[in-house]
Amino acid sequence: MSSGQINPFSNMNNSTGKNIILTGPPRSGTTLSCFLLNQLPNTIALHEPMNLGMFQSQEQGLEETQQFFAAMRQSLLTEGKALSKVKAGAIPSNPFGKAEQGKRASLVRKDWVHFDKPLEQDFTLVIKQNAHFTFLLEPLNLLYPLYTIIRNPVSTIASWNTIQAPVSKGNLTVLKGLRPALFEELERIPDLLDRQVRLLHELFLPYRLLQKEQIIRYEDIVESNGAALNHLVPNTPGIQYTLENKNRNALYDASLRTEITRRLMQFKGAYMDFYNPEDFDW
Repeated sequence: MSSGQINPFSNMNNSTGKNIILTGPPRSGTTLSCFLLNQLPNTIALHEPMNLGMFQSQEQGLEETQQFFAAMRQSLLTEGKALSKVKAGAIPSNPFGKAEQGKRASLVRKDWVHFDKPLEQDFTLVIKQNAHFTFLLEPLNLLYPLYTIIRNPVSTIASWNTIQAPVSKGNLTVLKGLRPALFEELERIPDLLDRQVRLLHELFLPYRLLQKEQIIRYEDIVESNGAALNHLVPNTPGIQYTLENKNRNALYDASLRTEITRRLMQFKGAYMDFYNPEDFDW
């Protein structure tokens, strides 16, 4: 963080409450983090509640984010409900189903979810959007406390290849509004893995602006049974939830993992600022 930047934690105790941005590359553990944060008192974490249409430009995305925080705080305080992607009326730990035939499908849909917990006026509200917030990270980092969840790059791309989602094709629809030139550039890369590696590099690039305490590894979340997230919401009982590391998921084809590793090492993208080459060696 440069000396001229505003401290991203400066509004942590403002009069409207504690609004926190959570982001990270898709399939890095951000949904799991929302699930865990929702176990804490006086805390709500929303999983991708905003619409793609809210991010037709960077200016619109920033304005819509500020308005959305205010609207969800008001709704939660007055009606105890907020918008989020949910499964069976609750925010799950994993939004994708099992791989029964082909790639895993999403099990969540956007809906109003009721939270059966008391909330004080200054409750902590976490909103998670992946690429939407990552590609707006620099201005958002000046407005809100902001955290990113990252995961082993090999596992991240391996997971992309098991799901039904735009990222499995090596691009993201939200880039049409936030980074149209990048969207078109990715579209011109003929090889799928090359597109995915380039996309992961672009997702990691903004994280170079963050302080160390703003970056949380999926691996640390799992190893600590969620406690790695506790500093997002201090002065609470803390998270302790038995977790399993999915980096070596049996769904991740061994030959594909090997090829992903080779491409990552060949490209040498921004992800290498956060994970060492030995982390890729499976």
